[in-house]
Amino acid sequence: MFQNREEAGLHLASKLKQFQDSGDAIVLAIPRGGVIVAKQIADSLQIPLSVSVVKKLGAPNNCELAIGAIAGGSVKFIDWNLVSRLGIEQEYLDEEIKRKKREVEEREKKLSVVSCQLSVKDKKIVILVDDGVATGATVLAAIKYIKEQITCLVGRQAKNKKQGIKIILAVPVIAKDAFDQIKSEISEIVALEIAEDFGAVGQFYREFPQVTDEEVRRLL
Repeated sequence: MFQNREEAGLHLASKLKQFQDSGDAIVLAIPRGGVIVAKQIADSLQIPLSVSVVKKLGAPNNCELAIGAIAGGSVKFIDWNLVSRLGIEQEYLDEEIKRKKREVEEREKKLSVVSCQLSVKDKKIVILVDDGVATGATVLAAIKYIKEQITCLVGRQAKNKKQGIKIILAVPVIAKDAFDQIKSEISEIVALEIAEDFGAVGQFYREFPQVTDEEVRRLL
């Protein structure tokens, strides 16, 4: 169990020492809680910090259960197996996507988010960070978004070989099912704990307070 997000971030930074002072790497955090963890990593390694805003799509009558997620540029990931298993109607899904798309756009404006293309320009390593991964929906949406932005850069600057960018997921804790689903999508997963029994991210922290947009802005 971690004391708090700051402690977890410091432990992760010790696992990423090979990127110390690297001009080729950037830390990309998923707000809000992921920014606290990522700030410790970025400061410890002396590499830049930016964010990738993602909002999970909640199931009917259970907003905490992620049936998918929305990232910047209307990129979305849908867990169709879960949607089918829960019998969720397309009308509900369409409305939830619209609502979360608006929330992503509002948070990007509030946090003055720099476009992902600008963030990863001239970088070879993207270290994606969150404070924990339960279902994997938000991380998979973020990965999809990053890959799309890299593809756009490749199209514009083919000579720079942007297709060679490595994406590393760095998290304090990740559910085993999510680990198995995500590992083939990226170059590497650096996790302090891979949990078989996973209820919620907060169960792995002694202190797990809500993080505000104001705190995220201050850290950035």
